[in-house]
Amino acid sequence: MTKNLLHTVMIKPEEKPVHSMDIAALEAKIKEGYTINRVDKHTTKKTFAPSTIAYGHGECARYWYLAFDGQMFEDNADAYAAANMTAGTLSHARIQAAMMNSGVAKIYRDEDNEETTEFKIRHDDPPIFGYGDVMLDWQGEELIGEIKTMMNEGFEYRKASGKAKNGHLMQLLIYMKILKRPKGVMIYENKNNHELLLIPVDVNDHYRRWVDQAFDWMRTVRKAWESKTLPSKNYRSNSKICKSCPIKKACESAGQGVIKIAPLEILSEEL
Repeated sequence: MTKNLLHTVMIKPEEKPVHSMDIAALEAKIKEGYTINRVDKHTTKKTFAPSTIAYGHGECARYWYLAFDGQMFEDNADAYAAANMTAGTLSHARIQAAMMNSGVAKIYRDEDNEETTEFKIRHDDPPIFGYGDVMLDWQGEELIGEIKTMMNEGFEYRKASGKAKNGHLMQLLIYMKILKRPKGVMIYENKNNHELLLIPVDVNDHYRRWVDQAFDWMRTVRKAWESKTLPSKNYRSNSKICKSCPIKKACESAGQGVIKIAPLEILSEEL
């Protein structure tokens, strides 16, 4: 008896499918949505920002001097940079919600009367303003918490070293000094898998000297601005810091400067 066999012929797909639509144009249009609301604008800084003070152009006295004068700030973020910043903001909100839900975070009310963990930080001399991410109530102690997200490589480095990034640490220490809190915690999230890493920060003599040094530096910069004494440049125009500075054009046209103020220094000794 002969059986009829049904043979299925597998057709190998083309190596590169041919589409009739302009995919590249569609992708470009989607990317446009990330940056369409990011525009250049004239801004006059009134205070130092803890989140900026120990990063790139934030370490530059000349930047703050010109920012206090008021300048056109250019937003040069491309679609991927803008998406990355948006992802960080959304991650902050998610982590803050988790801390509120767990009952470990102090809850405040924002200007719209919505619940939040963020709280305002103010200081007069030097003038400082910022927002703390969270105040934690843990085992009878209040801990100032600062949330940061990073890619896996950086996260694993922090995990292995047990040390916070210098700029992140300075931001937290400024909050701790202003609020007179001896303990804080850096809260890192791995962007790749949402793993958390908590690094405790206890004020010691080293940290105290470092943050005091930062406050003295800010006072020096502010005094230079008040006396209209423009700081000279500390970097070449093609340096990484200058290239990413939002007021680079204003700096280039401001003149040579008449006083030398060194960049804000990082930790002066190993921890």
